[in-house]
Amino acid sequence: MNEKFPVPLTFNPYKHHFRFLLQQIGVWKNMEWREVHNELLYIGENLLDLYIGDLTLDEICDECIHYFQNRNITSKDLFLNWLHPFEYRKIKLNDFSEWVVKESNDHEKYIHIHPAKHSVHTIRVRAATLKTVISLIITTNPISGQMNENLLAINQNRTKYLQLSPIKSLHPDKGILKLWELFNGNY
Repeated sequence: MNEKFPVPLTFNPYKHHFRFLLQQIGVWKNMEWREVHNELLYIGENLLDLYIGDLTLDEICDECIHYFQNRNITSKDLFLNWLHPFEYRKIKLNDFSEWVVKESNDHEKYIHIHPAKHSVHTIRVRAATLKTVISLIITTNPISGQMNENLLAINQNRTKYLQLSPIKSLHPDKGILKLWELFNGNY
C-alpha cells in the first residue's frame, strides 16, 4: 500500500482520504467481494479521521515533502531531532487542513502522516461505519427514505458482507446515514 507514496512518507489512504475511497469504489465494484473485503481490512477497526478536502494524494505528499525540505529536514535523524521531545507534531497544508506527523515503523519511510482530529476538511468516523457505507455502495444496496427498511438492509449487509453485528437504530445526520449522504452526494 505505501509503495505508492514517495520516500520518506507513510500514509494510509484507505483510512484517511475520502476521494481515494471514491475512486476505489469504482475499482471494487468490478472485483470479487473476497478481494474487496481483504482491502477493507486496511481501514482497521477504530475511530479514524477522514480527509474530505480537495487535495489529491499527490498534492498532500508533495506539500509534506516540501514542508520538510524547506526546513532542511532531509534524513531520519534530522526528522527525529525535529520531532523530539514529542511523540507527534502537526503541520498545516495550503488548504488549512492540519496533519499529524509522527515516526513510522518503516526505516525508509519514517514519516507517518494522517489528518488531525478536528481539522478543517476532516471528519471523524468509526471504521465499521465507513466499511458499512462502502459495502452498501459496492453491493448496490441503496439507502431509501424509509428508516425501518434502511435498518433491515444495513444490518443484512453488515452481517453478510462484513461479519459485523447488527445495529439497533439509525439516526438522521449521524453515523451511517450522515456518511451515506457524503458518499452518495459525491459518487
